[in-house]
Amino acid sequence: MSIKLINQFKEKGFVTFPNVFEVSEIEYYRLVIKEAIKERKQADLRKLTDKSFYEQSFIQCQNLWEDYPTIKELTFNKKITSIAAELLGVKKLRLWHDQALVKESGGRKTDIHHDKPYWPIKENQAITAWIPLSKIDSTNGQLGFYPASHKYLEEEFIDIFSGEVKEDQIKDILAIKGINPEYQNLEIGDVSFHHGLVFHEAKENKSSEDRVVHTAIYFADGSTRDSDRFHFSVDRPGIKVGEVISSDVTPVAYPIMKLPPQPETPINESFRFFQELGLLPKT
Repeated sequence: MSIKLINQFKEKGFVTFPNVFEVSEIEYYRLVIKEAIKERKQADLRKLTDKSFYEQSFIQCQNLWEDYPTIKELTFNKKITSIAAELLGVKKLRLWHDQALVKESGGRKTDIHHDKPYWPIKENQAITAWIPLSKIDSTNGQLGFYPASHKYLEEEFIDIFSGEVKEDQIKDILAIKGINPEYQNLEIGDVSFHHGLVFHEAKENKSSEDRVVHTAIYFADGSTRDSDRFHFSVDRPGIKVGEVISSDVTPVAYPIMKLPPQPETPINESFRFFQELGLLPKT
């Protein structure tokens, strides 16, 4: 792996690896993932304007690897997981979860935030692989990062779920540091990686096509749960605060000799609402 790319990730908190996949591979995965989204969201007949601000930013379908063998192959693809492990500087990774993120045509921007506060993981060794299934530019939900913000800005829970995030909630902090977002143009086959603490946002989708992205979040094996904040990845298997996060819901992603089996840990009735939304697997 290029030392230059590793150093960029360490310094800026994000990096793009070009040509990780062949165009034909991504075209195949795009077909499979779009069908998966269609199936998951078949009961949701709302128009974009009828959805919440958060939902107008993107459609979300989580843990697709459990339902679709082809998507499992992508989520646990060694080309992705080996890069993620090397960028984090760890020998063993687990999957936190995967998900499809669809910014519909006409969809609003994704508000500025960083991901780690949404995950009750104590250690700061988590990384997201962002795999676009089409070319990404300034017209269709382009991702922008605030470089090095993972190194000196405090971890902060920003509520992007309840409505539009006002500029004075976070951008004044960034302005003091003199930071401007760096937006990424991505070709088909490129993969973007970002640290769980780096602040980022995404532009609105002005194009006539939905922007479809597959993402997978990985974390260092041996990490522990740090709070009772709800999250499916730890609440489903009953991981308690202070315990090591280790279950069939968050299987080892690197290194592996074969793909992990389907989780035996059931999804109980308390998650039924999220299943009905198409966010989670049905079984």
